[in-house]
Amino acid sequence: MLKKKSLFKIILLTILIINICIPLAYADDEEEPDSNLEEINQIVESATKPVNEPILNSKAAIIYDRETKKIIWGKNEKQKRPMASTTKIMTAIVVLENANLKDTVTISKKAANTGGSCLKVKTSDKVTVNDLLFGLMLRSRK
Repeated sequence: MLKKKSLFKIILLTILIINICIPLAYADDEEEPDSNLEEINQIVESATKPVNEPILNSKAAIIYDRETKKIIWGKNEKQKRPMASTTKIMTAIVVLENANLKDTVTISKKAANTGGSCLKVKTSDKVTVNDLLFGLMLRSRK
């Protein structure tokens, strides 16, 4: 965990220095260089202070850099966790992006026999996509 904190500090410091130095390269010659140097020193000083880990109520969390494919920070990040409602949320997004909420669908036998929700649809029921979407977001049975 110490290496992740150090890496985070280095990345943060690099970003701060770049964000300050690049504008300085294009700044007017009239500015006083001492004031910019003082500002840089203050930022570097604050960036090198110890960083407290975030306080989260969740059982697990992760900050992942997709470019480097590395975990920057994690809380129980290697612990297997159930999918929870991630699948339901993604399904809702796909429905909202691709379906007409006013369309009516007929419930198949397979769909009627699929557990997990409290919607209690039966084979051959006719339900609007909108109502199914609301049903999808109901709390699942445990």
